[in-house]
Amino acid sequence: MLAAVAACVVIPASAQVPPPDRGGNGGDAPHYVDSADYDPQPYYVDGVQYKPYVPENKKAKPAAEAVKPAPTPVTPTDTPVSELHPFVPQQTPAKVAQAEATSKSASSSEASASSYAPQKRARYAVAIIEALDKVTAESVRFEAPIGKPIRYKGLIYTVKACETTAEDEPMSDAMAYVRVRTNPTAATNTSPAIKSKEVFRGWTFASTPSLNPIQHPVYDAWVISCRHPLVSTTS
Repeated sequence: MLAAVAACVVIPASAQVPPPDRGGNGGDAPHYVDSADYDPQPYYVDGVQYKPYVPENKKAKPAAEAVKPAPTPVTPTDTPVSELHPFVPQQTPAKVAQAEATSKSASSSEASASSYAPQKRARYAVAIIEALDKVTAESVRFEAPIGKPIRYKGLIYTVKACETTAEDEPMSDAMAYVRVRTNPTAATNTSPAIKSKEVFRGWTFASTPSLNPIQHPVYDAWVISCRHPLVSTTS
């Protein structure tokens, strides 16, 4: 009866086969995993404990460390911030000297211009006037004192001023401010009275008589020169 029970017990084939020899040279080649991912814990097969094989002079590779992010630089609040200034090129000594000379000449010219005062024109008491009759071509010269009316034929000449150019002027000339009026006529039995009418008021010049002529159909007149200078009372 016991023999029959023993015959019925089945022994697993793996239990009958001895484990491979890991230390001898004649055994099977050891099976191991040379990797950093192997499990160093022992494992069991059909109740038999097995340990992983670690070859000599080799160690398990350490797991890759997690890459840490680079630290963010922190700017200190008390650090002074430098200001940006425009670039100014340095001047050479020659340029500096030239600029100083230019400024000095400009200042001297301004000072001379400000200190310069034009000379006054000389004024006279009498003007020499030349009158022309355009119809008969008769001309005559006469003296006209300042402010005194002078009658010649059909016109009355009153000189208000007579003067000559100063020495600092480019050309010499004589000029007179003259007022010219027509002669008034009294009323008659056949004609009414005619009032005096102004025909010219302005400056006449000895060098250019035609520059400001008298607008009259018969007579014309202009200044020739000035006489009897007036003494200036200003100091």
